[in-house]
Amino acid sequence: KEKLGDKLTGYDDLEAFVASLQRPRNVVLLVKAGAPVDATIEALLKHLEPGDAIIDGGNEWYQNTEERQRRVLEEKGVLYMGMGVSGGEGGAR
Repeated sequence: KEKLGDKLTGYDDLEAFVASLQRPRNVVLLVKAGAPVDATIEALLKHLEPGDAIIDGGNEWYQNTEERQRRVLEEKGVLYMGMGVSGGEGGAR
């Protein structure tokens, strides 16, 4: 309907996706809060570099966000920001 097919690219390989982004890279997550976020962060950190950023759009508890901010920055020098979308991944339409 919007004819965006020639402007969008889908990836089924995380390394290829991250490599396609210009540095510094900004990755927006919108996955279910909790363990899925942690698993996604761990997978991303294998491919991100200091100065890159992860922006979590899920509806996460603020204390979990603060812990991730500390851990991700210490582990890899990657910035982590919580930007909760009301309703989390289910509310994003």
